[in-house]
Amino acid sequence: MRRMPNDTIIVSVGSQELVTEFGDPGLQIDGHGGNDIMIATVDDGPSSLLFVGDEAMLEGRSHGGNDLLVATVQGRLTYTYLDGDAQIMSGQAHGGNDVLHVEAARATFANVYLSGDAEIAMAGEAKGGNDLITAEMGDRSYGAFSGDSGSLMSDNAQGGNDVISVVQAGLSGNVSMSGDALISMIGNARGGNDMLIYTAAVDTRSGGASLLGDGGYMSDNTRGGDDVLIATVDGNPDSIYIALVGDASQMSGNAQGGNDFLYGSNRGDWLYGDARTYAPAVGGSIAGGRDVLNGGGGNDQIWGGPNNDLFVFNTVSGEDVINDFDQGNAAAGSTAAEHDVIDLQDYGLAGWSALKGLIGNDGSGNAVIHLTSDDTITLTGIHAADLKATDFII
Repeated sequence: MRRMPNDTIIVSVGSQELVTEFGDPGLQIDGHGGNDIMIATVDDGPSSLLFVGDEAMLEGRSHGGNDLLVATVQGRLTYTYLDGDAQIMSGQAHGGNDVLHVEAARATFANVYLSGDAEIAMAGEAKGGNDLITAEMGDRSYGAFSGDSGSLMSDNAQGGNDVISVVQAGLSGNVSMSGDALISMIGNARGGNDMLIYTAAVDTRSGGASLLGDGGYMSDNTRGGDDVLIATVDGNPDSIYIALVGDASQMSGNAQGGNDFLYGSNRGDWLYGDARTYAPAVGGSIAGGRDVLNGGGGNDQIWGGPNNDLFVFNTVSGEDVINDFDQGNAAAGSTAAEHDVIDLQDYGLAGWSALKGLIGNDGSGNAVIHLTSDDTITLTGIHAADLKATDFII
């Protein structure tokens, strides 16, 4: 296997410029990319930068190098694309363990697209590397971040175990993050075990983020990884929307979710252990993971999804709603029994008798757990009389 040299590439991008650089141009099929360093300064827009750690296509048994791609961005209307290895990976290509970073806190109307392995697609038996992706975003900017593919994973493609951490530093902005494929996973694609972290900084006033543990859509026989999703809000924004989805926005066919951990911010978040919606091939063909969901503070909307999930509540948790307690299997077309559990250990309750006295029904007949004057948990579709001691960890 031919190994390419370790290169250092430094470029500057000005207004109305388009710059494209490859770390290993001419990398042959079955070749091995070098461990390259690619550094860019984007001074103003409209402009476009594309960095690809190795070559446009990795085919056969090609292997990407362990590359460092860094861009510092300022000005307006800039477009920055960093691909850790290639634009397309196929065959048995293997991505390197890459580090991608964009500093765009001083930019406005910036567009940032970072893919740990391939920008467009991973097919065949392509395998992603274990990548680290970080960014700081400025005002009125948009960022799309994927641990492996910026669009599609198909066939037997497999995602790496990636870490993605994005800070929204500007007044407003929106971010989309996925641990594996930003748009879709089809065939027998497998997600890695990823960690996604989104932070709304002190100065953020509006905007938000969507965190997907695996992909936008999972279908066929795809499998999600065991992912960790964390959201943090450092300030007190006027409005912000954060959704944490353990696997995909939609799961269809025979897709299977991973065992995910979701931890929300101190604002009102939306948490989905597996997916927002389900379209099973037949009843029960979609399997959810055993997920752990903690909304943090604020008034959260929570769905565990199929399978037995654990809902954790800490003091000052706010007025939360669990929308599918013991009902997640039904959403995926399954009649299998389900046993979700609510963890209330942080409240220091004396036992089941003490907790039972805090549970009543609202005007619609939904069970409501009144933990404090400010902390409640509403269980949609569940009556107080349906609950028992084994539904809780006290």
